[in-house]
Amino acid sequence: MLRTILVAVAASVGCSLLQSTWLQSIAVYAVIPDLALLVVVYTSFQNVRAEGIAAGFLSGLLQDFISSAPLGFNAFVRTLVSFGFNLISGSFYIDRILMPMLFGAVSTLIKAAATAVLAVAFPAFIHGYNLLDRILWIETAYNAVLAPILFFILGLLKPFFVTARNRG
Repeated sequence: MLRTILVAVAASVGCSLLQSTWLQSIAVYAVIPDLALLVVVYTSFQNVRAEGIAAGFLSGLLQDFISSAPLGFNAFVRTLVSFGFNLISGSFYIDRILMPMLFGAVSTLIKAAATAVLAVAFPAFIHGYNLLDRILWIETAYNAVLAPILFFILGLLKPFFVTARNRG
């Protein structure tokens, strides 16, 4: 369990660093995919216990420390997203393309909704997504397209991301 959490947090933080450096070259309208969020979603869905939720919280907290976001912002958003995907863990079979795409899109929309709630509560510190703006939909499309690829790669490393009692 602890190894799963630490590996997922390390992968998520690594993806955050990748996002902030190399992925800027493929940005459309300054929007980049949120690979760190997808790592948390994969870990949360594949583990039926709290591994994904803990990984979401810890990776979000570390992202708060290395970003300009208010402390606790990413921790809250990633914990909320991971909790949602942990709730449906084990409920149905995940295929290789459609479900990861759906998970990538839905996780981005949950992230946008959580950000909107926080933006209403703390308008001076947090700017939410605009539902009609192209930024949200470009990020949703990016995450939906890249989720099957990232889930495939993480699936190859399943022993590190899924606790032994959850492997099938």
